[in-house]
Amino acid sequence: MKDIPLPASPLMTTSPAPPASLRDYRLLEARYAPRRGPLLATAVGVALVAGTHALLPRMPRQAIALMERAFHLEDMGGVLLANDYLAVSLIAFLAGVSGLLGAIVGPREERQLALLLSKPVPASDFLAARVWPVLLSAVVAGAVMAIACALAVAPHAGDGASVTVGGAIGASLALTALSVVQLALLTPIFVRVADSFHALLIAFLVWFAPLLPTAAFLYRPDVFEGRPVMTSLSVMTSLIWHDRAMTWLGPLALVAALAVAALSVRLAGVLLERADNA
Repeated sequence: MKDIPLPASPLMTTSPAPPASLRDYRLLEARYAPRRGPLLATAVGVALVAGTHALLPRMPRQAIALMERAFHLEDMGGVLLANDYLAVSLIAFLAGVSGLLGAIVGPREERQLALLLSKPVPASDFLAARVWPVLLSAVVAGAVMAIACALAVAPHAGDGASVTVGGAIGASLALTALSVVQLALLTPIFVRVADSFHALLIAFLVWFAPLLPTAAFLYRPDVFEGRPVMTSLSVMTSLIWHDRAMTWLGPLALVAALAVAALSVRLAGVLLERADNA
């Protein structure tokens, strides 16, 4: 007897679920991106700025005069921002490096990277989806620090002062741009690192390297004599010397830093595809 096919029932019919788009995957990674570390770092940074502006003016005048002479600063506003900018650089970097460790180094160290890469997502897209929220968290931390610096220095930014509110924001964004570039350069390095301690050591060296010329300027200013361009490009307090220009240079530097980050993250994705991810 010939079998009679039964009519299809909606309850019996199963259709494959539509594949999730790459955009959905990126949103999912962004949803689970680390937030506690960047938030804590930003809160500490704002507290540092507030503490600096509360305590530094109470120091002996001789100490303030020494900083003014050492870094060619003209007034208390410049001295305050010199300390604030160091905090901006540190906080924006810390807000990002903690996320990079969790996104790249941690899974490799715990031997989970091969499992994560088994997702139907190219390795380069997997890496970009994890790294970009981290880089953007550093940008947000730097932007918050820029606002904190501007508000804190506003009482010292009157007529004839060496600093302005716009310059404080622009210089802070320039330092944020530097942190973004540093984090972006660490990304292809971290792809090859499987130990958190080694990664932290490398990160510290990358963060500290741009500060060496400023330290050298403090102890050996004669090395910089007759080299105004080199001094302006390498010494952090030059952000205060060129305060008015930083109003527009800072945002441009941040845009350029994001472009550099895009290239670096793409390079890191290529390296991840070729790496041994066991």
